[in-house]
Amino acid sequence: MLPREIRRIMKENEKYTRILEEYDRTGQFPLEKIRRSFTLKRITINKLKNLSKKKRKSMSKILDELVEEAKKK
Repeated sequence: MLPREIRRIMKENEKYTRILEEYDRTGQFPLEKIRRSFTLKRITINKLKNLSKKKRKSMSKILDELVEEAKKK
């Protein structure tokens, strides 16, 4: 394989590389779902519920996406 191809493949799979690096470092699988209890304002919960119904996604999936998006900024 050419170095250019290797770099392209690594870039395409960067997310999975980070996941495996995290597992090697901590011994914990980073995509494992963990149940946590936290509080949100009632208005925020209602907005999240409405968005969940509108997009047909679970509330936890929406929160995961928002956190990932915020990490990119």
